[in-house]
Amino acid sequence: MGSEGGESRSRGHRKKERTRRQLLAAGMRVLAAKGQGLTVSDVVAEADVSNGTFYNYFVDRDELVEALAEHSALSLAAAVAQEQIEDPARRFAVATTRVLEHAAADLTWARVILRLVGRSGSGVDLARYLRENLEEGAALGRFDTGPDDATLDQVAGLIIMTIRRFTEGNAAPDASVQAVRRGLRALGVADDEATRLAAEAAAQ
Repeated sequence: MGSEGGESRSRGHRKKERTRRQLLAAGMRVLAAKGQGLTVSDVVAEADVSNGTFYNYFVDRDELVEALAEHSALSLAAAVAQEQIEDPARRFAVATTRVLEHAAADLTWARVILRLVGRSGSGVDLARYLRENLEEGAALGRFDTGPDDATLDQVAGLIIMTIRRFTEGNAAPDASVQAVRRGLRALGVADDEATRLAAEAAAQ
C-alpha cells in the first residue's frame, strides 16, 4: 500500500511538472508575440488549459512573467560556470557564444530575452552575468578594464544588439563570432587572441 501511495505521488509530481513546463512554454510564446501585453487568458488559451489550472501554479500574471525571466535568463551562460573554465577571457567567449547561438537558433527565446532584459527586477540582467567575470579578468590582468558601468554597458549592449539582429533577420553569418571578438577587444584582449578565442568558442 505504501509503495502504491509513493508511486501515485510520484506520478502526480511528474504531471504537475509537465503542466508547469507547458504553461511556461506557452507563456514564452505569448510573451514573444505580445510583450508586456501578455494576459492570463492568452496563456491559458495557448497552453490549452483552464484558468483554474493556471492559478494552481501562479498567483497572477506577474508571477508568471517572473518565472519566465528566471526560466530563460541566460541559463546557458550560467551552465558554463559548471565547466570550471579558468581563463576569464575564454569563459567570456564560451558563455557569450552559447547565448548568442541559442538566440540565433530559437528566435522565440531571443525575443523573450529582448523584452525582459530592460525590465527592472525581471531577473534578466546581463550586467550581473558579466560583472564577476570582468572583475576576475581585471584582477588577473587578462582584461584592461574592470566591471565599471561604461564597460558593462558597452559589452552588454553589443550582446543585446546582436540578439536583436537575429530576431530582425539581418545578422551576418558570423555575427556571434564577431560579437565575441569585439567584446574581447573592448576588454583589452589583443586582436589576434580575441579572434582565436572567438573561433574556438564557436567550434565547441
